[in-house]
Amino acid sequence: MIKSLEGIVIRQTKITGGRRMILIFTREEGKIAAGTHLSEKGKGGAALAIRPFAYGQFEVAERKPGMLTITSAETQDAHFALGEDADRFAYASFALEFTDKLLPDGVAAAGVFELLRDYLAMVCARKADFRLPTISYMVKVMQELGVFPDAASFSGDELLSGLNGDIFNTIVFITEQPLKRMDTLTLDDGKERAVFGVVREFAQKHLDLGALKSERMLT
Repeated sequence: MIKSLEGIVIRQTKITGGRRMILIFTREEGKIAAGTHLSEKGKGGAALAIRPFAYGQFEVAERKPGMLTITSAETQDAHFALGEDADRFAYASFALEFTDKLLPDGVAAAGVFELLRDYLAMVCARKADFRLPTISYMVKVMQELGVFPDAASFSGDELLSGLNGDIFNTIVFITEQPLKRMDTLTLDDGKERAVFGVVREFAQKHLDLGALKSERMLT
């Protein structure tokens, strides 16, 4: 059986026999892992489609129970701009790993999929300050998963209820605005760092989200 799936590549790993294992976050089936003989070399649609961050259409075959193979792929957006700036790449890498850690395999999460698509497009388009859309993305994903409370419920969380007024109000604002609202907004660096720290601590406390490898790249 062959299925056509829309997805975003999270990770690629070389395995034996010249194959690669691709972890794809698909709209239809959530995260799936599939092997492929498709080459990453060249500039064609299939070569670009199996690289991390790529958004594309994948033909996936299940030739043996539980063993998936990508037979063909077409790139919709390779997100080239992520490789043009070190900070942009670092924050996008963090968002991708954050998403991977939060979602179980094989469980559809169409809302999170749309958020990731919007986030990657936004970060590619911005010239600077990639931390603010990343903060908003983290909050929106946790809201989508039913973890992050709305402002009226902050008093029930020790971490959020103990914040000072300015940081508290900033996080409330982020919870109430759609992700795309952050497209042109900026904050001063000190406030952003403080808000990022709070949201990151919330994820660690409530989701047991330990250190991520990509965090070492963040500035």
